[in-house]
Amino acid sequence: MAASLANAATFAVKRALQLAKRPEGRFGVVAIAIGLVLSLLLRDQLIEALGWGIAPAAAWVGGTMLIGLTRPRLLFQYWKPIVAAFFVAGAAIGALGIIDGPEKIFSDPGLLAGSTLGGYVGDILVREPAEWDFENATNLQLGFGSLRVLELLGLATIAMWPGRSRIFYARLWAFYVAIGKALYRTARRWTGRLYDGLNARLKARREAAKARATRRAAAVETEASPQENPSYHVGRIGKSEPEITGTVAEEAAEIVQEVLPTPSREELWTGGEAAAVAALVAVAQAAGGGTTAVASAAAVDTLIAESENEGDKIPEIPRFEWKLPPLDQLKKGQTGGITKTEIEATSDLIVQTLADHGVDVSVDQVRAGPTVTMYGVSPGYSVGRGSSAAPDGQPQRATKRVRVDTILNREKDLALALASPNLRFEAPIPGASLVGIEVPNANPTGVALRSVMETDAFREFEKKAALPISLGIGSGGDAIFADLTRMPHTLVAGATGSGKSVCMNSIITGLLLLRTPAQVRMILIDPKRVELTPYAGVPHLMIPPIVEADVAVAALRAVVTEMMLRFKLLEKAGAKNIATYNEKADVELPYIVIAIDELADLMLTSANEVERLLVRLAQLGRATGIHLVIATQRPSVDVVTGLIKANFPSRISFSLTSQVDSRTIIDSPGAEKLLGRGDMLFLPIDRPKPLRVQGAFLADSEVEGVVKFWRNAGGPRMPQLDIPEAMEEGAAAEIGGGGTDEMFNRALELAHTQTRLSTSLLQRRLRIGYPRAARLMDDLEDAGVVGPGEPGKPRVVIG
Repeated sequence: MAASLANAATFAVKRALQLAKRPEGRFGVVAIAIGLVLSLLLRDQLIEALGWGIAPAAAWVGGTMLIGLTRPRLLFQYWKPIVAAFFVAGAAIGALGIIDGPEKIFSDPGLLAGSTLGGYVGDILVREPAEWDFENATNLQLGFGSLRVLELLGLATIAMWPGRSRIFYARLWAFYVAIGKALYRTARRWTGRLYDGLNARLKARREAAKARATRRAAAVETEASPQENPSYHVGRIGKSEPEITGTVAEEAAEIVQEVLPTPSREELWTGGEAAAVAALVAVAQAAGGGTTAVASAAAVDTLIAESENEGDKIPEIPRFEWKLPPLDQLKKGQTGGITKTEIEATSDLIVQTLADHGVDVSVDQVRAGPTVTMYGVSPGYSVGRGSSAAPDGQPQRATKRVRVDTILNREKDLALALASPNLRFEAPIPGASLVGIEVPNANPTGVALRSVMETDAFREFEKKAALPISLGIGSGGDAIFADLTRMPHTLVAGATGSGKSVCMNSIITGLLLLRTPAQVRMILIDPKRVELTPYAGVPHLMIPPIVEADVAVAALRAVVTEMMLRFKLLEKAGAKNIATYNEKADVELPYIVIAIDELADLMLTSANEVERLLVRLAQLGRATGIHLVIATQRPSVDVVTGLIKANFPSRISFSLTSQVDSRTIIDSPGAEKLLGRGDMLFLPIDRPKPLRVQGAFLADSEVEGVVKFWRNAGGPRMPQLDIPEAMEEGAAAEIGGGGTDEMFNRALELAHTQTRLSTSLLQRRLRIGYPRAARLMDDLEDAGVVGPGEPGKPRVVIG
């Protein structure tokens, strides 16, 4: 190794002496010496300027000088590679300039701090005029830096082969043109999308404002013109004509409907809402000592007046751009329906059966539905013996129209012939001179909620209605939907398994799909604990679904307070209802929908209090935007009392067990002949006769999808229903006994007129239930008015 180095040094010295003998050699040696001295003196400046790029720069300078000293002619002969090497060295320095410099280099700290590995020259080559750091650089910045390095390599190629520069420039220009066109197309596309988005948003806002104005105007006209604005609507489905007139053989058509899968369910409670429920339970239990809290009408009225005097205000709804869930959350059903052959066979059988019993009829209209088919029967003429004589002397026969009662009396004969015990007659069909016979289909078809909501008629109706609800498909194949604000309160009845709870879910889910929490708030009361609890966590709820009867009573009291506060706002604004108020006010009041899935359970625990609160809300709540939907499976007179029935003008009746229950709900028989599984009679406020409808089915998986969408909506926390402290103390004072209770004072007056007092006497005279009468008797005993009780005997009045 030492010998090799010695030989190399000897060769270098000999070569330097040979060069020193010539003038150009002496000049080169002097130049090299001067360059080495300057490099040593300006070491730091060179490192800061070139960084690690000193290596390629020194290689190019050294090589060029070596060629110039040894073979000067080669500089002129091979100038192209030398120039190309110059650009390659610059490209290397630029590549190093992409990477930031370290804090220490060449054992001298801070030389390249704040610069790059290529020094300031590399920084200028790839980064100027923009400034960026390698660690925080974007892909676009790195791409432009790399493009500059490629441009230097391209210049090296041009210098090496200048004759081919034209091709390179042409291709480079084509490349830039292609990039420009692509950028232009992209900018034009995104600009178009932005314009379309802004235009659609502006159009949607205008349509929403127009729809709100239409709904308000329609709501204002509700009481003035009920005939012009009916509460329910019938809409065609698709472009087909569901009504078939004329002869059945020529004009009967096949009606297609949809079916849905079986449901499943799960429950979810959020922490904040569970706390609200716990607070209500605590209030109710504190008021009644673990029993149902009951307050008199006078006490609640006094408390409401006190709360108004205190200047309570309704919490404002936070402003937020709510997005409605898409209808894709609902499932589409499969196709099916009654066939043309079945319609013709049934029509012929009806005509033949009535003809066998001497009743001449013809089927002039057929309206096929998903569950039943309406056959419009036109009475014919029967032949009778007249008093006039014919020209030939024989008695002349006269014809007369078949009586409608004659057709109705053949109900059992038709049921036997059609092998269907559930026939229903409608005489006459509204708008037609026909007797309707509703015959169940052999293969009934289910109805999907989505099939109703996607109809053109419902979409137009939804823009005008404040609270649109989809009910199902009528017996004529038409979509049936209504506006809850025009009904304005609805009573739903049906036996177990008839579809009552599914109807409640369809109403609630339909509102969740069409209205935001700023437009409608809900209070769900579900004593059964399984039907409405899955809606927990939805921002529309003013309180989580209520499952306790005492909590329900407390919540209804709070709603009464809310109603009176709204009346105060309407009075100040000079508005007669919520629609006119929302037109004038800057912040709109949302509608409130109260849904009770089982009224019978509440009436068993607190009949008087629940009835009074519901009646008061039904009488006064419409103007303030409060609407009730109440369902029960026991439509007896002790559950659906006269006051409740009188204040709930719209009725929905599913299959019932007896004709008495049917008369209780819809004031006429017919509900006992329904088929169940969603088959119902809908009697709105402005229709004299009920309408046969196949209710829309809603699977639990669809409900879960809509609820999940609203839980993840990410909106602000909405105001929750709260019970005022004054009302809590009043309820506690009333239940706890003492002289402040009005019933206690009346019981005390009654005791002073009697020598003996019993619980049954208190019930009869005070018109209260047994639990409250027993508590009043205990209060009288504590006050020293009556003596201790004995089983089966009245108590002696001692004070």
